[in-house]
Amino acid sequence: MPLTQAVAVVFTGGGRVYSFDPAGLELAWNEKVICQTAHGHELGRVVKKNHELDEPPAAPLKKVIRRATEVDHERAAENRLEAKRAMRVFRELIRRFELELKPVSVEIVFDGSRAVVSYQAETRPELEGIQTELGRRLGRRVELRGVGPRECARLCGDEGLCGTGERCCRRFPSHEQPITLRMAKDQELPMTSGRITGLCGRLRCCLAFEHPLYKSFRDRAPRVGRRVETPAGVGVVTGYTVLEDMCTVQLEGDARSVEIAIDETSELGRNGN
Repeated sequence: MPLTQAVAVVFTGGGRVYSFDPAGLELAWNEKVICQTAHGHELGRVVKKNHELDEPPAAPLKKVIRRATEVDHERAAENRLEAKRAMRVFRELIRRFELELKPVSVEIVFDGSRAVVSYQAETRPELEGIQTELGRRLGRRVELRGVGPRECARLCGDEGLCGTGERCCRRFPSHEQPITLRMAKDQELPMTSGRITGLCGRLRCCLAFEHPLYKSFRDRAPRVGRRVETPAGVGVVTGYTVLEDMCTVQLEGDARSVEIAIDETSELGRNGN
């Protein structure tokens, strides 16, 4: 049975990754495309070029309609301007209805038929009145969506704590697995909130992005204090340089410490063999 051809697409920065049928198009990373979705046509970005899925999809993949045109980009820009106006209206109505909630973002879907309005609230507010009035003022269907701290940070954007520009939750496609303290421990990070939590107050997304690299390294590397044989001689492991896939070895009978690739070390048994 032939494998299914697909491309991976995201529709918002850091959003969920979806698989689509490329419909005969050869698409490259970062190309903008128009896709058929459950909500109509949407403008997305390719984050993985044409590839074969390891397993057949549970349902037939929806198709990529075309590469985005200049007209499509102009429509998207108009939608962003309309979203800013919609946010101003949303803030005004929050004050009028005296609701205890935080406005987060407004997205106008590609065809302009619907506005997705995200908010954050400690309690469950009564939204029927504001939803009706907002729909009337905007002239389109309105979907109100409550979000948690992590999703709020992704939608708001801004710089991350590491000062490298956009937050990881917006720069990279979202990860599927939960983020856990074990990921921080495997990376030997200090268990202090300032080091392992992001601006959202939750565990940092980069813990999940970087964890596979650290786990692979730990699974292959000899432990600190173990005797190893290396091309430079026998010595004791005294430290690691994980990102370079190397360890530091103090050579026996020598004052030198050398950096050795993990794959060039061989751990010796208790009897030296």
